[in-house]
Amino acid sequence: MMDRRLNTLFSLTAADALGAATEFKTPQAIRQRYGETFHDYQPGSVFGFGPGEATDDSQMTAATLLSYRRGEGLSGVLGGLSDWLSTRPPDVGGLTRSALGYGTLDGGVRAWADSGYQSAGNGGLMRIAAVWLAGFSGEELNRQSVLVTALTHADPRCVFASVFLTGLLEALAQDESLPRAAAYGLARLERTDARAVMLDAGLFGVDSRAAYTQFGEQSRSAQQQVRDRVNSGLEGEYTSQSGYVLDTLEAALAHARSGAWLDCTQLAVLAGDDSDTVACVTGAIVGARGLSVPEHLLPPLRLGHSWPSWERGWLCSEHYPALLTAAIAGAQ
Repeated sequence: MMDRRLNTLFSLTAADALGAATEFKTPQAIRQRYGETFHDYQPGSVFGFGPGEATDDSQMTAATLLSYRRGEGLSGVLGGLSDWLSTRPPDVGGLTRSALGYGTLDGGVRAWADSGYQSAGNGGLMRIAAVWLAGFSGEELNRQSVLVTALTHADPRCVFASVFLTGLLEALAQDESLPRAAAYGLARLERTDARAVMLDAGLFGVDSRAAYTQFGEQSRSAQQQVRDRVNSGLEGEYTSQSGYVLDTLEAALAHARSGAWLDCTQLAVLAGDDSDTVACVTGAIVGARGLSVPEHLLPPLRLGHSWPSWERGWLCSEHYPALLTAAIAGAQ
């Protein structure tokens, strides 16, 4: 299982780094510049990431793992993400920035309320693989998926999409087929009382009665929307590669059905729009399936922004094994 987790961590980061070059570009512009296939890291990131540098998706995944390594629970995860934000990374989602700006466990709920209970971006989904990577399983995996997502993205669509994805990864790592693993993830979604989990952990503050009510009223519809998008993705259909959480989940599932690592990930990269995040989630899925990153993509792979005392050339191949081992130990 450790090998499958490490494979997944490398996979999501390499896919993210591939997608960095095509983020926010149209498929037509991508093919005009890069051609019909995408097998290597390329320049052209709108945020200045160089070839082989991963984006905020992998940065926040690593920040979450670093937090688990310290063994400080949910407050530690919030602190780790806040530390990451304090380094002024070049690419930060609006809802993530707003939620972390509150500096409190209920910041995600407050940011969601500020949006009129409408914002449902993919900033929680992009990093939630870290919860499974850190060794959580079963009901505790569900709980952590709810809470770590809701720190920044408290909309029920975001929360339930994350519960599904971590359940999917858990089942895939046990060599279940993609359809059977998806059924397992959906079953996890059905029996997770996300609102109760959030309330118990203090994510609904004293001024959050309206948000608590809204979450309950929207939960059933959100679960159905996740189910619908999962099913269409498994059939190879997807709506777009926008930053909307259910678009991302649907597209990643559609891309992840192929038989080889590059066949899956380049579909996300070539489709543009929020390609780094769709590729990252696709990479997590195919990594959990056991598909390996091509060897030529591993040596240059690095995180695209540095924490204090880290160099920008922080190589994943040198640091990921120890990071993952320490995160698993700290989370237990």
